[in-house]
Amino acid sequence: MTASVSIQLEVTASGTHALFSGAMRTAQGSFTGYASPLPPSFAHVAGELEEWGRALGRHLSDHGYAGPFGLDGLVDAEGVLYASESNIRRTATTTPHAMVTRLTAGSADPHPAWSVSKGRTRNPMDFDGALARLRASGLAFDPARGEGVVLYADAPPDGRSWRYAVIAGSAQDVEEQEAALAEVLAFEDG
Repeated sequence: MTASVSIQLEVTASGTHALFSGAMRTAQGSFTGYASPLPPSFAHVAGELEEWGRALGRHLSDHGYAGPFGLDGLVDAEGVLYASESNIRRTATTTPHAMVTRLTAGSADPHPAWSVSKGRTRNPMDFDGALARLRASGLAFDPARGEGVVLYADAPPDGRSWRYAVIAGSAQDVEEQEAALAEVLAFEDG
């Protein structure tokens, strides 16, 4: 398989609504992060993924369910989408998405690109030190622009394993900011 993708939806009284989709980041089969929207190389599966999600939403609604759910899929080397699982609950990506939505509510871009992940710094630092580096480099989230890096889980106990979100106008901008972040915080693999 070449990618793990997902769509997050919600069943309400007015029907099933797609909230966002994206690609999961994995290492050795374990979830390590997420990027939304789907990258252009996997955009061809977006319609099918949404169709499957809406069908599942109708089924859930017919059985009395209302609330959030997600549908995950795998894309093979030929670009074929296979369903892998569904989660009838809030998922690991819905909380960061809610944060991104809240932080960008007043910005010019109502649907920014975003990612969540974690990076391990070469040397430990405290939250103030990490934030100072982000501010000095211009990477810290700026509410006026609706873009930047958010350290969203406080300082890690080891001072090195930082959880972050990157919010920007496009997927390419997110990638560029993540690369800059890896350099500014001196991530081990950056």
